[in-house]
Amino acid sequence: MDHGFGIIGTGDIAAVHARAIASVVNAHLAGVTDIAGDKALAFGKQFSCKVFDSVSALVNSPEIEIVCICTPSGTHLEPALEVIKAGKHCIVEKPLEVTMRRCKAIISAAKKKDVVVAGIFPMRFLDINREVRKAVDAGRFGKLVLGDVYVKWFRSQSYYEQVKWRGDLKTSGGGALMNQAIHSVDLLRWMMGDVAEVNAFSTTLGHSGLDVEDTAIANLRFKNGALGVIEASTAVFPGSYKRMEILGTRGSVVIEEEKIVKWEFTYETEHDREIRLLFSGENIEGGGVSDPKAINDTGHIRQISDMIEAIETGRPPAIDAEEATKAVEIIEAIYESARNGKTVSLKGKIQSLKNK
Repeated sequence: MDHGFGIIGTGDIAAVHARAIASVVNAHLAGVTDIAGDKALAFGKQFSCKVFDSVSALVNSPEIEIVCICTPSGTHLEPALEVIKAGKHCIVEKPLEVTMRRCKAIISAAKKKDVVVAGIFPMRFLDINREVRKAVDAGRFGKLVLGDVYVKWFRSQSYYEQVKWRGDLKTSGGGALMNQAIHSVDLLRWMMGDVAEVNAFSTTLGHSGLDVEDTAIANLRFKNGALGVIEASTAVFPGSYKRMEILGTRGSVVIEEEKIVKWEFTYETEHDREIRLLFSGENIEGGGVSDPKAINDTGHIRQISDMIEAIETGRPPAIDAEEATKAVEIIEAIYESARNGKTVSLKGKIQSLKNK
């Protein structure tokens, strides 16, 4: 069966979605819409798809079954509700939304209409990160001790000035954490388990005229007792590859982008040697370090394929709306801690969301 996709919003990430859809054998891009009609027309011409003059026209088209929402971060809710109301399935770019309240509205609407909603977190679909998760699930780290992620990137002043929503709190939901490091926040929670509490600082050091942070640091305590750190910035020139460290009593793994820096366990296997050989080369992709367009399409391709399989088989997608909300909960708690200077507990928030 061939699945028709629509895209709402034609910012930089929409092109990644379009290329990913084109790479999936049983999918095609059927249409696009944007509040800026000229951009929609240019996008439609570039990717050879129909241009719709409104969200309503797109979501009610019989050609379209699944809609990718690629609007600014804090404007995902409204188009998502239109998609869901029309009975169409929905893939929402990160973050699902910028507050738990707005995430909850998407989840509630999807349950009522019995449609599938997925949140985009492509790093979970990369081979090296899947290998780390397998090692976690197999208990190879022993007792988890530390889980840390570092996203030290560079974005110029013009990056924020040319696209105003990026520096506006209402439309962006936040800065370096909500719109850049959220991928690593999600990955860290996926590896280490739920976060119990956070203590954080955030500030704006390298840019002017922003309502959002360009630098933040948070200390974490996970529910399993392990500790961790999140560091995020878009102010450090020239920027570095993102880094993840998962450390336990019987093993340590350090990953930079898709490259292994350390992969050591108390009990070695032949597969460990294979993994080190496979993932110890140089990073070829830019990874978004200083150019937001320099990202790999692989994760999006695999996540779109996963969405199609979920719809065809009736299973939930790998990252459904509730799963996508967990990173937003962590970041919302970090922002709260940074504002009031206190440790913030996350206990019970996700559970109460699921029960409503």
